[in-house]
Amino acid sequence: MFQFTLLNAVARAALPALLDVSFGPEREKKIAYRFRDHVDEDERFGMAAWDGDLMVGAIQYWPCRAGGVDAMLLGPLAVAPSYRGRGAARALVNQSLQKVADAGIDLVVLIGDPRLYLQYGFTPASGQGLWIEGEPDSRVQMKPLTAAGRSASGQVTPMAALRRRQRSAG
Repeated sequence: MFQFTLLNAVARAALPALLDVSFGPEREKKIAYRFRDHVDEDERFGMAAWDGDLMVGAIQYWPCRAGGVDAMLLGPLAVAPSYRGRGAARALVNQSLQKVADAGIDLVVLIGDPRLYLQYGFTPASGQGLWIEGEPDSRVQMKPLTAAGRSASGQVTPMAALRRRQRSAG
């Protein structure tokens, strides 16, 4: 029923409207959005779900470090309300996670409802000592993809923040 593509220029143009109907216009005030400020999305992993010419779902990934290992922050995952429950989100998550794993990334973290992500193998990150500043531990989830990812602990930090810290130290 759905077709899946990388997030191309057409999908990126439609993305803000999809995010607004999925999360509301106040979405940019959330901690997850501040976490992604000044960080370039990793375009190898972002995907769109299409019903004909209509983009009905999307997923994005953002580079970060988690306790010293390479990681990706998954999100947002958005599906148009009228298409929820029809498999678009499941396919977006499964297909994109496979791309992330194939690229050798150690760990995927996300901020979200743990009940929604348990089916994909995500577990509470606090159980391993991972955390995101300002975000309740109950909403930070993780999925290790390598041995290094399974041993990561500490603060999850956006890549841009790491680069700024490294420049000021050097």
